[in-house]
Amino acid sequence: MAENIEQPTYTESSVPRGQYDTVSKKVIQDNPEDWIKFCLGIPDAQVIQVLDTEQPTVKSNRADSFIHANVNGKNAVIHFEIQTRDSTEIPMPHRIAGYAGRCIESFGLPVYSHVIYLHPDAGRNDPGQYIQEMSGYNILIQYKVIRLCELEGQNVLDAKIKGLIPFAPLMKPKENTSSEEWLRQCVQVAKSVTQNAPHQADYLTNLGILSGIILDYEIIRDTILEETMQESSVIQHFTQQGIEQGIEQGMRKGTIDAILEVLEGQFQSDEAQILKPLLENIEEMQRLKQLLREAARANTLEEFKQTLEG
Repeated sequence: MAENIEQPTYTESSVPRGQYDTVSKKVIQDNPEDWIKFCLGIPDAQVIQVLDTEQPTVKSNRADSFIHANVNGKNAVIHFEIQTRDSTEIPMPHRIAGYAGRCIESFGLPVYSHVIYLHPDAGRNDPGQYIQEMSGYNILIQYKVIRLCELEGQNVLDAKIKGLIPFAPLMKPKENTSSEEWLRQCVQVAKSVTQNAPHQADYLTNLGILSGIILDYEIIRDTILEETMQESSVIQHFTQQGIEQGIEQGMRKGTIDAILEVLEGQFQSDEAQILKPLLENIEEMQRLKQLLREAARANTLEEFKQTLEG
């Protein structure tokens, strides 16, 4: 009988989402040839230059990486767009069409665009192309969609692909491997990658940060610190994370308690306690602060409940 394996808990840690993008960009730009060879499926690629995406002609968010490379003997621009979640404000095909157009305008080179989705729920409906069908004005821009959760992580570990290993905890583990054990295996392989001590500590910290997209903070902290023999910079990051998470949790609990106290005082009833589970499901402090103000203004408990559920 197959062993019951605990499934990963897809709850992001307290690391700001922008940090996932920043870490991803750094890992890719530190090891660009690994990513180019992997995504294009070719053995022959040589990085010429990591391009500046802050220049006015190539406006982009901080997650973008544009790399000038020699691909099979020809110059090209390789574009990596990192997405933790789905793009909601602007559809991804529209964004990629804009990036590709500006790259062609700025550099006059062929463009290979990729969208890398970090979270398992992201990118499910990305079509991988922008299409405009108008007689005489047809446009087709295709790009590669990479959902990390669909990649075989063991292949990356076995090949020891340095630029991809920090992302391996987000990839598909071997069958019947728990999330904790998979993280441990990823850390062990990451430690075996030859580099100097300060770089290795940063490398492991980046792996830990990216793991926070799908794993609970406590699992990451305990596994990383145990497996790294507590390198100083790793400890510094995860100790600070623990402090920040504790502060945030304390603020959330205090605000939730205040909301319930206001409601109980306002309506002289302990029925407000039935709303506690709903309030505890709210992660954003701004939303909780808004609800605290709404609690003070509500005419009835039912009215506040409708605001809460709205």
